Amino acid sequence: MKKTKGFGLLSVIIIMIITAVISGITTGVIMLNNTEVNLNSTVKDKELQEFIDVYETLLSRYYNDIDKEGMLNAAEEGMLNFLGDKYTTYLKDDEYQGILDELAATYRGIGAEIAGNEIIKIAPDSPAEDAGLMVGDIVLKINDVDVSNLDSKEIGEIIKNDQSENIKMEVSRNDMILSFNMAKENLINTVINYEVIENTKIGYLAISKFSENLADQVANALSSLENNGITSLIVDVRNNVGGYLSAAEETSSLFLEEGKKIYSLQTSNSEHTYKDKTEAKRTYPIVVLINNNSASAAEILAAALKESYGATLVGIKSYGKGKVQLVEKLENGDALKYTSAKWLTPKGVCIDGIGISPDWNITGDSEQLNKAIQLLS
Repeated sequence: MKKTKGFGLLSVIIIMIITAVISGITTGVIMLNNTEVNLNSTVKDKELQEFIDVYETLLSRYYNDIDKEGMLNAAEEGMLNFLGDKYTTYLKDDEYQGILDELAATYRGIGAEIAGNEIIKIAPDSPAEDAGLMVGDIVLKINDVDVSNLDSKEIGEIIKNDQSENIKMEVSRNDMILSFNMAKENLINTVINYEVIENTKIGYLAISKFSENLADQVANALSSLENNGITSLIVDVRNNVGGYLSAAEETSSLFLEEGKKIYSLQTSNSEHTYKDKTEAKRTYPIVVLINNNSASAAEILAAALKESYGATLVGIKSYGKGKVQLVEKLENGDALKYTSAKWLTPKGVCIDGIGISPDWNITGDSEQLNKAIQLLS
């Protein structure tokens, strides 16, 4: 298939899953940018003043020297642990920035996707393609630095953080050592793959993450697939652990009729339902592929397509991430992520800790895809 310490002003709403899948710990998120939260109400909090009194008393009267930073860090950790909520965590600056980078619409690089130290994908019209790099090349050096024993993340960081705009890469190909020179460019962060399945009129659309520009990518893919005569569609969100909330909402809106429910957010004292506000819609049959690593935004899309569109779900039960978090950027560059609400499916179901059950429980990637094709044939 073609696989085409004080709070700052920035806060984001986020649905987060952290689970041991795919390269260890995978982080899936749903974010809504540029939300401001008024934190001034804590100034008059009696319990907070008691905490300050204890802190100041210890600093001024404790018999020994105190590591102030260490004590405050312990206090922060204690507050988070007290909640007993695995989704409420402290994010170091690089962790927070890593999430933002992963979900950005564009990135600056050369357009080569690497697993381990092997190139597994070359982006079309990228510096890597223009230079002549090929899938299967083994990366040995970056700007004369030996990377043969580094993993893909470490190699990617070297390319990203290199201050020069030119990248010299040495690779091994068929027992030959080859060198390539490339200039970094701003490239689209492509997060979908699509094609018309051979000898059918069934479209296939795989979504790997819900990035900033996902809806535009999906809209373009649907236009291409429909121009090629598809009469039904497979949407694959297996192993997709999330992304921006706006991307989930906008992508759902490409399929649903105007006024149809997409999801609801429920806090301790309110509930708000989000509906399709666009004229765009589809009417052809859709099968959604899910598995136990489909989470957050992937579950929102799957639930919306099932309950508000009438799509059929094939695969195994999804992860079950139905809590919503706010992320507050701290003055030191780190961030605090904490649960603020839960999201509900169009029918008002909270899937947190439960997951979404498929209509057809099928194990095995190829078996799941074959079942989807069978249902749409």
